[in-house]
Amino acid sequence: MNTPADLQPLVDNPREDLGAEYKTWLSLSENQGRATLAKAAIAMANHGGGFIIIGFDEQGENLVSVQKPDDMPDLTQDMVNNAIQRYSDPAFHCEVHFLDCGLTGTVHPVVCVPGGFTQPVMSKRESQGVINLHRCYIRKPGPRSQEPQTSEDWRILIDRCVRAGREDMLDAIRNIVSGRVDPPADTPDVMAQLAEFSNDAHQRWLSLTGDMPPEEPARFPHGFYEMGFAMSGSEPAPNLTTIQDRLSNARRVQMTGWGPFLSMPRREWHPYPHDGKIEAWLGNPVAGRDVSPEPGHCDFWRASQDGMLYTIRGYTEDGLGDRVPPGRATDVALPVWRVGEAVYFASRFADKFEGASSIAIRVRFTGLLDRTLTSISNRRLMMDYRTSRTPEVVLETVASVEQLRDNMVEIIHQLLSPFYEVFGFFELSPQLVDQELTRMREGRG
Repeated sequence: MNTPADLQPLVDNPREDLGAEYKTWLSLSENQGRATLAKAAIAMANHGGGFIIIGFDEQGENLVSVQKPDDMPDLTQDMVNNAIQRYSDPAFHCEVHFLDCGLTGTVHPVVCVPGGFTQPVMSKRESQGVINLHRCYIRKPGPRSQEPQTSEDWRILIDRCVRAGREDMLDAIRNIVSGRVDPPADTPDVMAQLAEFSNDAHQRWLSLTGDMPPEEPARFPHGFYEMGFAMSGSEPAPNLTTIQDRLSNARRVQMTGWGPFLSMPRREWHPYPHDGKIEAWLGNPVAGRDVSPEPGHCDFWRASQDGMLYTIRGYTEDGLGDRVPPGRATDVALPVWRVGEAVYFASRFADKFEGASSIAIRVRFTGLLDRTLTSISNRRLMMDYRTSRTPEVVLETVASVEQLRDNMVEIIHQLLSPFYEVFGFFELSPQLVDQELTRMREGRG
């Protein structure tokens, strides 16, 4: 779910990559500005979705927030979508968030471009020097937006469209048939190994945060959730550099603004080797920072050579200030988004391990006592209040690589149903899981 909190790092820590493109201020009352935005959006849609952040200039190797010219009209969501629909075939809708840059105070539009198209998105108009008629644009390393140049460029684009069509077909089948997904037979000790790996990683996190005041957001004073993943059937990677490369590859698909296993450019938060593993701590204090980070942005994570993953994060709901008292609410959609996005990540990560046959999943939620299940965004109507009388829930399952590819809705539904039940017997429906995972894949927060 693309909440403002999730997207804020795109403005506060600008870094252009294949899934994030930074543009200077564009006048959408002029054809050149509309065409420039549309070309970037078409390329991002063909990439599988991402973000276009407006109001940054390149100064050397840095992206710098700049003030909007006084004579330029304010951008609106309607203006953005009108520009895209003018040039794009098929037309598509983007959500736009307006976020303050903490350093300059400038308000920047962040355009959330959906993915998941079953056909290449093309241009239907021409603007001289900017965009050509009946052309397809993609994201290329650099990063930049340009036409496919090689057979490999076309293969990647077509494969992405085929996969999206396959997802649409499977979604249609799920609307007709809703059945249980039986976990595969697996080595009996994989879950025990995962629990041990997760416990060791948790102890490492405790040692990093041990000297902090108990109320510090990075210590998750109101609770946290942690997730672990372990593969079966695969050969360990030869070294940590290979693991780092495979993690980077899995990050290329961005579904939200603050995904799992993030790699941040700042030295204090960048991944590093430790004790034969790779880890990163995004709650690491930074000198000169005036405001403490929110619990939902203080992740600690670890990865091992044999493909095990661990991450711990505080609840987004506990960092919403006056909107929701910390420790008192759980949004009805967020657990599906957070767990679903991490499982998708683990599946992409496993694709780089030859012979990986299944993935063990372990999720632990803490700090649930007296939390109420609600819809913070008011997107879903909650007719009554359901409060948890259970402080903690641990969920475990094993799924084959094929099941994760074909039956993600059923797997996430089965995994999370016991979690939702502690909130006054709330029954998690497959339809809710299906709808929220679809929104997440399409970048619609």
